[in-house]
Amino acid sequence: MLRPTLLPSRLLRQQPTLTPLLRQFLSTAPSQPQKPSPSPPQSLPRQSQKTYFPFVLGRSRTNNYSVYQDAKRGGNFKLTIIKKIEGNRIAFKQELAKALNLSPNDIKVNSLTGHVEVRGHHRSEIVAFLEERGL
Repeated sequence: MLRPTLLPSRLLRQQPTLTPLLRQFLSTAPSQPQKPSPSPPQSLPRQSQKTYFPFVLGRSRTNNYSVYQDAKRGGNFKLTIIKKIEGNRIAFKQELAKALNLSPNDIKVNSLTGHVEVRGHHRSEIVAFLEERGL
């Protein structure tokens, strides 16, 4: 069972002491509200608006894209595998096919692992595609 602790009445009556730094801060505080700063001129060019995609690509621990090259069937079948894709993978597949000028049959989405597999070694083009879009 918890018992309430009793404080001596002299501790309750003490005024809080201000440290010298707090006194200096309070004495330099402005007494009148600051005027809002003037807005920048409207003739400046706007920054390009960031486009949002229905997918996000995660990065590895070393802050690199998870794009890997693989060879199967004795080295005759070359693949580029993209991992850590979150969101709409089909939209990613379509954007990638359009950017790399590949047919949709050359890009496959593995529904079990969530990886996107591209026929051929296209790692450098895919990394350039991802950096261009800021993913």
